[in-house]
Parts: sequence; structure tokens; C-alpha cells
Amino acid sequence: MEKSLVCITAYSNKFWKIKAQGNIFIVLYGKIGSQGSLNTKEFSSEEVCIKEARKLIESKLKKGYWESDQEKVRIRPYKRKNREK
Repeated sequence: MEKSLVCITAYSNKFWKIKAQGNIFIVLYGKIGSQGSLNTKEFSSEEVCIKEARKLIESKLKKGYWESDQEKVRIRPYKRKNREK
């Protein structure tokens, strides 16, 4: 399983990629145009690895990332969260 996500706003220009292979996943992330940072994580089984990878993908989607498509680069406006004091 492989997934590439991006988050491009007026204040952000980031990428996030994950590749699950067997019981290990590799995450590459950073600012678009940079080399990025690499993290790996090993799990007890392939099923657990896939489950955890899907959780991370869902988390990124909730934070405003979307699947990257080379033909359709979209700019999303920055949304400031209202904070009550």
C-alpha cells in the first residue's frame, strides 16, 4: 500500500507519503521541494502495519491534507480555528 498526500495553503506547502510493505511502513514528509525526513516503523504483523498506516492516513486527511495528483494541484485557503478564551 502506498499513499501520497499534500497540504498546500497560504501558510503551508507540505507533502506526506507512506509505503507499507510487509510488517514495516516508511513515512517520508516535509516541505515540498525539500528532500524531506524519513521515518520507519516495524510491527508484529502485516495486518497491524496496514491498520496503523490507515490510521495515519485518516489523521492527515482530517488535518487538511489531500491525495496528490500531479495534474490537479489545488490551493486551499488557510482556515484559522476559533479559540475561546
